[in-house]
Amino acid sequence: MVAAREVKGSAEKPINSGYLSNFLQLLYISWPLLLGNTLEWYEFGVYGYVEKDIAANFFDGSAVGGWLGFAVTFAARPLGGFVLGWIADNWGRKTSVNLSLAGMIIGTVGQGLLPGKYWGSEFRTLGLVLLVMTRALQGISAGGEIGAISCYMMEVSPIATLGMAVAQISIGSQIAWAFASGFLAYLRAAIGNDAMLVWGWRVPFVISIVPGIIALWGRNRIQETEVFLEEVADISKASDSTTDAETSITHAHKSEVGILHLLKCYWPNLVIGFGGSVGIATMWFVPPFWTLSAVLAEHLGPVDSLWVGNSAQLVGLCVTPLAGWLADTKGVAWTMLTGAGFFAATGLPVYMWLSFDPASTVAAYVGVGFFFGAAQGYSGATIYLFVAELFPAKVRGQGIASSYNLAISFVGGFGSMICQALFVISPHLPPGLWFSGTGFVSVITVVLALLLQKRGCVQLTHRRSAPYFGSSKAAVAVDDSKATVAVDGSVRPVEVSVSV
Repeated sequence: MVAAREVKGSAEKPINSGYLSNFLQLLYISWPLLLGNTLEWYEFGVYGYVEKDIAANFFDGSAVGGWLGFAVTFAARPLGGFVLGWIADNWGRKTSVNLSLAGMIIGTVGQGLLPGKYWGSEFRTLGLVLLVMTRALQGISAGGEIGAISCYMMEVSPIATLGMAVAQISIGSQIAWAFASGFLAYLRAAIGNDAMLVWGWRVPFVISIVPGIIALWGRNRIQETEVFLEEVADISKASDSTTDAETSITHAHKSEVGILHLLKCYWPNLVIGFGGSVGIATMWFVPPFWTLSAVLAEHLGPVDSLWVGNSAQLVGLCVTPLAGWLADTKGVAWTMLTGAGFFAATGLPVYMWLSFDPASTVAAYVGVGFFFGAAQGYSGATIYLFVAELFPAKVRGQGIASSYNLAISFVGGFGSMICQALFVISPHLPPGLWFSGTGFVSVITVVLALLLQKRGCVQLTHRRSAPYFGSSKAAVAVDDSKATVAVDGSVRPVEVSVSV
């Protein structure tokens, strides 16, 4: 069989060159993307860690109000995912990631400058309105960012290093959250809770402008992915060679864009992407943040609880590269299934241990730091590749927006509010059941997806077909340009080629 089409340009490397050298070259060309994406995760972490201060400034101290402000960003994510995902699929990955980063810088820095109860109180109502607006802008930007950067990292990486390449997105989140928790712990200890309430919580938002400007400068220098450019060239070439009748059919087909096109041709993939993301949506945004605020902070104190959160991010940071390597050796579906299974099995018992002994530093560091940190880092490393593989290049950005982003928005983003309500009902059992339940949803989704693929009902990969579930001696690449949908809506066969 012929060799697979390999990415040219800035990431060009033969697949059988060293695994480490391929990976290091990828880091060299993609650092502006990763730095900007780290800024996105940093903002989420900062808000989660200073939620009580924000609630006191804008929501009269209401925990539900504070987490509602957190959820605004997630509610806006799908809109950003659809719009910027469409831009990524039609105008290019580079354009989309630059727009998303500009929005994130404005939204993040803007939050730190808003008037609240303890500063500029005469404009407090305006501050609340602007908080919602900046959170929404942050969500729109983040929703589009994740689809475009996942596409970019997947498409510029050599086939053999896809897992490790896309895992860098998760590594960025762990670094961002570890820095945010550590910085805030030092800041709170240095200036005290009173100063933190007035102006200290604003500092981490405002200082993000420095890495943001550096990342924006770097992103303006990156190259567009070869996969996207070849897709555009193939469409243009096909248009030039068609008859008038064929052209009219092609234009009619092109009019079916966005969510309607995805629902018609890729609806099983959308369901799989959503279900597979449910567990990680909870792992990321609930146990490492809500548990600290609702369960531990009152007993351990706000500074010590931040250090517990910091330990979770450091453990996740250590686990993430392992998961990326396993995705390249055992397959992304194998890694997804084991990660979701681990969270499903540990979510309830670990939470119950924490809730019955919230003053124990051992329970806090082992439960949140080790178990939740490991679950977060392991599954977070592979979810982007798992979802991105479900869609061909021409609809990949929109596919991620319509599956992963919806799960992150309405399961992860509202997870803290859900758990806060469950906590009021009973502090010991319901939140833990929610943790494990979302993990089981992802387990069941991956198993059903593998069964459907085995029966030929769905195509789960559009870039690398093996390893997917289990080890493989050779990387098996799917030619993305062949993964097309016929004008009648049927999926045409995909030509698979092997690169050794």
